[in-house]
Amino acid sequence: MSETVEDGSAPDRLADLVEPYEPGEPYELDELDRLDEQLIALVLLRARRARGRQLDRRASGLPMSPLARENAMLRRYAQRLGREGTAIALAVLALSRRP
Repeated sequence: MSETVEDGSAPDRLADLVEPYEPGEPYELDELDRLDEQLIALVLLRARRARGRQLDRRASGLPMSPLARENAMLRRYAQRLGREGTAIALAVLALSRRP
C-alpha cells in the first residue's frame, strides 16, 4: 500500500490508499474478525502504555502529555491514512488519556 496518491501528494481519503476489491477475490469474514481483534488489542495496549507514561511524567512534575509528540502522531496518521487517519489518531489519543 502506497503512502501517497499517484501525483505524490498526501491522500485526502483512506479510499485513495486501499486497493480495490476485485469481484471473485477470495476473502474470509473470520480473517476480518481476527484483524479487528488484533487492532482492538493493540489499541488497548497502546492506551495502557500511554497512561503509564502519563503517570510517570506527572510524578516527575512534567505535563502529562507532550503536545509535540501528539501532534507528530496526528501528522503521521494523516500522512499515511489521509483525513480518516486523523480521526483514528484522535480516537486513539482519547482512549489513551486518563479517565
